[in-house]
Amino acid sequence: MEEISRKVRQLHFVSRKLVDTIFAGNYHSVFKGPGLEFDEVREYSPGDDTRFIDWNVTSRMGSPYTKTFREEREVVLQVLVDTSSSLFYSSGQINKRDLAGHIFAIIALAAVANNDKVGSLLFSDRVEEQIQPRKGRKHVLKQITQILAVKEGRKGSNLALACKTASQTMKRRGICLILSDFRAAGYKTELTMLARKHDVIAIRLTDPLDRELPASGLVQLEDPESGQSLKFMGNRKTRQQYSEYWEHERYLWHKTCQSAGVDVLEISTEDDPAVKLLHFFERRKKKS
Repeated sequence: MEEISRKVRQLHFVSRKLVDTIFAGNYHSVFKGPGLEFDEVREYSPGDDTRFIDWNVTSRMGSPYTKTFREEREVVLQVLVDTSSSLFYSSGQINKRDLAGHIFAIIALAAVANNDKVGSLLFSDRVEEQIQPRKGRKHVLKQITQILAVKEGRKGSNLALACKTASQTMKRRGICLILSDFRAAGYKTELTMLARKHDVIAIRLTDPLDRELPASGLVQLEDPESGQSLKFMGNRKTRQQYSEYWEHERYLWHKTCQSAGVDVLEISTEDDPAVKLLHFFERRKKKS
């Protein structure tokens, strides 16, 4: 537990510095509130939208007046975090589960800086835990701790169930992030339904081993989800077939998300997640 507490403190320190200097403003401009609410009535100025002229006030004052609105900023951020066994292997110093915790910390603390509510849903082959959205840094730190405290062992990723549960529990339009390696099947319908109501971003967590096998002789691979192992010679042909297979899986994931109306981002365990997120925010701002 001491090791987890140390990691949480470190993530909090690093992520808070990033949020204070870079991410809070980007987050606000990229993730809009669910609507507009009335602010005030003021004198009409050239260039104002004529659709918002308040004719009752205009007739009383003898000159045109217009309604103004402000963004309704009560945003709920719900993060779906895959905690299945496939997130625990790594070819480097950190695994995908640690990467998920880092990404969650940056985005959740940016949400807190904008006074938004943050909740999370941890899933494997079932819903492991659901934490209701609330405001405040303490609530986010509690969720970071729970993500980093997950132990390896759960087999499979029931992403369809996670999306369905989020759809049922998120009553108002909000932001829904999915942190997963997307080694799952049969979730397109539920993902599409979730995206019809919410702004959904699928963040695919990857590792260099997802793209390429090391150049070596005899290779033994074990599927962390099923426990099945396979031995083969890691020659050029085998390595090429391996790369082609996972590139095709990546293509299918992109196609599924595009069809569902979901924005996508890929972050590897060898990437700096802050840099990848910043580029993503900048791209989203240009599109909006």
